[in-house]
Amino acid sequence: MTTNLKNFYLPLARQHVLSAHEWGHKAGSDYWLNFNSGFDILAATAAYNDELTDYGWTATSMVNTAGAGADFGGGVFTPGVDDPRHGSFGDPASPNHALTNATGDLLLSPAIFGDAAHMWQAARLLGKATLPRYLIAEFMAAWTVASANEVTSAIGFFEDGATASTEADQYAVIYSDGTNFRLAGNAAAMATGPAIATTWATWKIVLDFNGATGPNCYAYRNGVIFSRTAGVGAQDEFPLKFGMHSLTTNRQGLGVTHVFYDW
Repeated sequence: MTTNLKNFYLPLARQHVLSAHEWGHKAGSDYWLNFNSGFDILAATAAYNDELTDYGWTATSMVNTAGAGADFGGGVFTPGVDDPRHGSFGDPASPNHALTNATGDLLLSPAIFGDAAHMWQAARLLGKATLPRYLIAEFMAAWTVASANEVTSAIGFFEDGATASTEADQYAVIYSDGTNFRLAGNAAAMATGPAIATTWATWKIVLDFNGATGPNCYAYRNGVIFSRTAGVGAQDEFPLKFGMHSLTTNRQGLGVTHVFYDW
């Protein structure tokens, strides 16, 4: 039997969950998060009946921030050397985004990603005979303040029962150590990335299935990999949440986000 009949038209078969408030109760292979300063999905009150907090998310003191100042299409695009689908823009300015502006600011999705049930569901939806090999988060983000060594001012995947302010509850996250961006998880450093910058960039975190051993973990900024030596994620911590948390000094902005499975 041919096990991957839909590889040729996999992009057409993908099932996209286009509204973040549906992440926890809609089946899909691709999950999207967008922000709009005139429509506050981060609010605590149910003005529109699809605020994130009504659907299993945590959104604490986030600032719903309008984008401004970008060139058309972000200006000149330079493909990344390790992943040309991601790269750097000449003038992306800032997109619509959720901004942390105080200690303890927090955005965290429901715990849904990476366990057998969720991956089996994605495989069935796409007509695949095998489970996905990869869980990937790609997002636009900036550390608008990156000067401190703060491992819990981070964006990425968090463990199933995570308290996002607890370092040991991080699964695979990116943070600034005041000198470089780093990939970390489960209270351990995984990889050192590029020098810190406060500009907006495209980011990617990849979890690569590794059998009974925890997944290999990689991170990219603007299509450039932090390290080709993989970090190794923990087992017994799925399903994962996606989100961010800020501590005392560093501040992150999170723009359009895409979490998905791939083969």
